[in-house]
Amino acid sequence: MPRKLRSIAVMKNKFLAAIGYFGALVTSTQAELTWLTDFEAGKKQAAETGKTLLVDFTGSDWCHWCIQLDKEVFSQEAFEPVAEEYVLVELDFPQDETLITPEQRGKNEALAEKIGIEGFPSVILFDAKGRPFARTGYQEGGPEAYLKHLAELSKPYNALKGAEGDARKDALAGFLKTIPGREIEESYREEFAELKKLDPKDETGLLAELETAKAMAEFEDSVEQNLSAGDFDAVITNVDDFLAKHDPQGEKRQHVLMGKVMVYVEQGDTKKAFAQLDEMAGFAPESEFSRNLDEIKKSITEHLKMREEMEKEAEAELPVEAPEPSVVEEAEAAEKE
Repeated sequence: MPRKLRSIAVMKNKFLAAIGYFGALVTSTQAELTWLTDFEAGKKQAAETGKTLLVDFTGSDWCHWCIQLDKEVFSQEAFEPVAEEYVLVELDFPQDETLITPEQRGKNEALAEKIGIEGFPSVILFDAKGRPFARTGYQEGGPEAYLKHLAELSKPYNALKGAEGDARKDALAGFLKTIPGREIEESYREEFAELKKLDPKDETGLLAELETAKAMAEFEDSVEQNLSAGDFDAVITNVDDFLAKHDPQGEKRQHVLMGKVMVYVEQGDTKKAFAQLDEMAGFAPESEFSRNLDEIKKSITEHLKMREEMEKEAEAELPVEAPEPSVVEEAEAAEKE
């Protein structure tokens, strides 16, 4: 199974429970709000109305925080003003297979994988073209607080939509600053090219930052591919080359060096892995990684122990092969024939 630098998981909120399924475009009602259950239908409506897409990735019958978000926010009457700004789409990943058709589940899972859903609940804001620009999930505080939270997330996007002339450059920089480098490469190339044209001298300082983010995304892909192929020397080269070219500091340097740690773990070399981890902690002593260093080492030890036990069990289950006959035994057998 491929090991990834970026953890990848999938599932989140509420759906059709008591109503049953009537087709891909069926809607459910929550606090008088209409939630579409098909992403493409949501995109179409967003394009027609000029609104933003709010897509709720939910596990309606198993995800505790999804259920809480629906109960505390989405199903509350005070949340109804959300419909003035957003087209609402709910994509469910229930354990009960009767709550959703195989076709719709396939669509939901494909979209979740495409945009990198890593947990549930995940609430993603998209433009009318279906490009994600903000991510959130469960938030405490009820419907009013959640509406304010959504408004804050949408500010850079809304500012860009109305920006013209000299204000366009700053609006582009402000918006792209909120988008991960990988998503810029995948979804916002036009906006990036426009910023390059408007800011050829990189007065905003953002172009260099985004180029580094783009390089980081390419680095992660290379490391993932080489780890999957078992080409550990190539992973070490990936890491060393990136460090030499970009010289990231702090937590970013820790992130890059994790590639080497993963190689050492795969090779079963805890001495090298732990030495690398100790070195990494010094680059950002206050980071979450550094604070959890002991737990990371413990997890590695447990992982390797479990792997060793599984390998022993697998060997024990192999059929015992009869030993090869000796030269003398072969000669004796030949004489008897």
